[in-house]
Amino acid sequence: MQLKDVGEFNFIRHIQDNTIHDPSTVITGIGDDCAVYSAKEETDQLISTDTMVEGVHFSFHYMKPYDVGYRLMTANLSDIAAMGGTPRQIVLSVAAPEYVDTAILDEVYRGIKDQCAKYYLNILGGDTVCTEGPMVWTVTIIGDVPKGTAIMRSGAQVGDIVGITNYVGYAATGLGALSYNLDGYHMTKVGHQRPDPQIELGQQLRQLGIHSMNDISDGLGSELNEIASASNVSIVIEEKAIPLHEETYELAKYLQTNPVDYALYGGEDFQLVFTAPKSLLSKLENLAGITIIGEVVSGPAQVQMVTPDKTIKTIEAKGYNHFHES
Repeated sequence: MQLKDVGEFNFIRHIQDNTIHDPSTVITGIGDDCAVYSAKEETDQLISTDTMVEGVHFSFHYMKPYDVGYRLMTANLSDIAAMGGTPRQIVLSVAAPEYVDTAILDEVYRGIKDQCAKYYLNILGGDTVCTEGPMVWTVTIIGDVPKGTAIMRSGAQVGDIVGITNYVGYAATGLGALSYNLDGYHMTKVGHQRPDPQIELGQQLRQLGIHSMNDISDGLGSELNEIASASNVSIVIEEKAIPLHEETYELAKYLQTNPVDYALYGGEDFQLVFTAPKSLLSKLENLAGITIIGEVVSGPAQVQMVTPDKTIKTIEAKGYNHFHES
């Protein structure tokens, strides 16, 4: 059945089940002009928005509708993770062609709802409209963090160590394998289609007392440059320390490309990069999924990488940019 046959309001009624997973913070959910929620005392509120456009951020040629919803939620949850916060509520909107099969929309919502259920996140409302263009999904997420403890990009200090969570270049590897219709690459294909946010690690890092943090949505090079610029420091990383998955090396060999470029410029890993005082090194090493890749030094706001042959390369902020002119 197509969206035009169902109508906006019938569709909204159809998808509003299983939207509240933490009723303790909700006064009024879907069904009024505004939702009403209560903020926990002694917290600072966090808010962020992400949009995914068909043909730009996703394609049904290599992603199932469920994956689109799952990945959209990960992008939003990752912003909360980067502040060391806890996700609480979302509102979401979709612009879809009137001829779209509602079964596709149902599956996107199922992906969204499964992520919301996993993180006890409430869906408080949103909007559904028709468009003559590609499908567009937008989520605004609200979270919180204990008052005065949000981790900013601007907190890096000279002498800090630089760390990262799990693998980077993972999603770009999966996208490459899917784009070239290659067999294998199961781990990184799933990493592209259904990445997971690092909510728990973000909270643990905040509790340890790290100085700065950023989520890796546009590539490690871009995110490190954002920290360096916001903190007015230089960052030096070791290429050989960057955690790359074996499938990244495999794809790079097949395509005759540089494997580290998938990490530096690929994006959409939704991992975390952070800086922390050296005194935390032993505690960080005891956290699963943490790799130390460099340090913060005095100097101009820039990022440099030491290659295995000891060449020093300046890493520019050239991750994915919607408005970049090539």
